[in-house]
Amino acid sequence: MNAWLEPERLEQGYVIVLPGIEGRSFLNRGIAAGLVDGGVPYGIEIYDWTDGPLWAIYNLRSRKLHARQALILKEKILAYRAEHPGRPVYLVGHSGGGALSLLAAEGLPEGTGVTGIVMIVPAISPGFPLERALAHVEQGIWNYRSIGDIVYLGALTTLFGTVDGRHAPAAGAVGFARPADPRLQEIAFRLEMLRDWNTGGHLSCTNRAFIRKWIAPLLLTHSG
Repeated sequence: MNAWLEPERLEQGYVIVLPGIEGRSFLNRGIAAGLVDGGVPYGIEIYDWTDGPLWAIYNLRSRKLHARQALILKEKILAYRAEHPGRPVYLVGHSGGGALSLLAAEGLPEGTGVTGIVMIVPAISPGFPLERALAHVEQGIWNYRSIGDIVYLGALTTLFGTVDGRHAPAAGAVGFARPADPRLQEIAFRLEMLRDWNTGGHLSCTNRAFIRKWIAPLLLTHSG
């Protein structure tokens, strides 16, 4: 159940939190709670796009699932835009959810988009082409990455693959391999993040203290 979808919040903006391949869990609840702690006044929905935790590898690699869920997300975004024109819309995705946020954005019709995309250690390949997604964001895309994420986004994506099917370390660990673009902001893990309980791995970056300080402020530029 989503606790932050009151009409008063939705009148101000809309955030879709996309879980990793584990589905709805304490990790994405921590993301949502951290946004609220940080003063984000918008409606916040945790949208579980997966087929459940027992299907984690399927969630990671199924192109059919990704396409179906990207279409659902597109319709959710368009429906909100139609009812609340001019209000901000953000996608905040962890791991596989970060990758799915790109697929959802690039499927939006011409002339429509989201305000911004925040990816937290996304399970997508460094070479994934970002041009189509970037064409549908107003502010840009933020990639929170950590070279310390060597188990999930190093070993496991090399073994099982990324969301886009590449057997290699993911962009959530090593960043995107593309020319510099002001619309793409790479935020690498640094030691001062330890103060907010982000230890540089795959899971601690979802804790509410880290989200409150490091991610919530990005979503406040449109708030009144």
